[in-house]
Amino acid sequence: MKSTLCIISAYRPDLMDHAVRAFGAVGNIQVVMDRRLGERRRSEVPSSKESRSRDRRQRDIDERLRTQGFAIVPSN
Repeated sequence: MKSTLCIISAYRPDLMDHAVRAFGAVGNIQVVMDRRLGERRRSEVPSSKESRSRDRRQRDIDERLRTQGFAIVPSN
């Protein structure tokens, strides 16, 4: 069974208890607090095609954290 992360924005700690209660009964979902704070710096090194798709996924997660306060993503 593939595991999943529910990432809670560091700016919305009020969502943590609710997410833990909501997903507590689901064994394959782990609730974690986003530890990143502030702006993420972009690399000066040109990106490969594969790297660009990862960057796009990262921006999607960042956008969900900013607008919804959480993001649910598959973990590796």
